[in-house]
Amino acid sequence: MTHAEAERLQQRYFQGKLDRAETRELHAHFKDCELCRSRIRLRRAAAPAGADAEGRGLSSPETQRQIARNRDLLIKILLLGVAAWAVFKWKK
Repeated sequence: MTHAEAERLQQRYFQGKLDRAETRELHAHFKDCELCRSRIRLRRAAAPAGADAEGRGLSSPETQRQIARNRDLLIKILLLGVAAWAVFKWKK
């Protein structure tokens, strides 16, 4: 991959829109190109905390299932805490 091709793909890379082959080629280019590695580091450092959330797949179905599972677990824990508190208060 040439440097010009890598520069064109970087925007799509950060949006998570590259296929696996393109991503592999771009990562191989990063290993050989200090300029691109520097740009990647600067972009990640300058980005707000959640700027790449969509690119990291937070909207994928599997991730959404994990989020729902964790939410359900948290609700169960909170309900058990309330039940334990009620039993404690009732015994007094």
